[in-house]
Amino acid sequence: MKKLIYILLLLPFAAMAQEVPTVNGYKTFLDNKQVDITHYFIDPDNVADIRTDKNTKDIYITRKEQTELVCLGDLGKGTKINIIVNGTVIENPETYFIETTTIKDMYIDKTTEIPSINFTTKNNRKE
Repeated sequence: MKKLIYILLLLPFAAMAQEVPTVNGYKTFLDNKQVDITHYFIDPDNVADIRTDKNTKDIYITRKEQTELVCLGDLGKGTKINIIVNGTVIENPETYFIETTTIKDMYIDKTTEIPSINFTTKNNRKE
C-alpha cells in the first residue's frame, strides 16, 4: 500500500519532467516531432509550411528537406568551450540544435581562456 501511495504522489512530477515546453501555450512540432522550438535554429529557406491549430494550440513546422540537425553539445566534445549563436551564449548546449544550412558565418575565438565558437545564422535579428 505504501508503494502505491508513493507512486501516486511521484507520478505527476515524473510526467511534468517529460513535458516539452510551450511558447505562449502552443506546442511546436518540427517535422511531426514535438520540440522546444526556442532551442532550434532552423533554416528559414528550408521551411515548406507552417500551420497553426488554434483549437489544440499546436504549431506544425514542416521543412522542405530533412537536413541534419546538429546538437550544439556535440561541438568540442570533451573540451571546455563556449558556444555563441547570434551573440547569445548558449547555456546547456546539449539541448540546442542547429540546421547546418542556416549558418551564415562561423568564427572560432581562441584568444580567451575558454575558447568559443561563434555562429551567425540566417535568421539573426541583431543585424
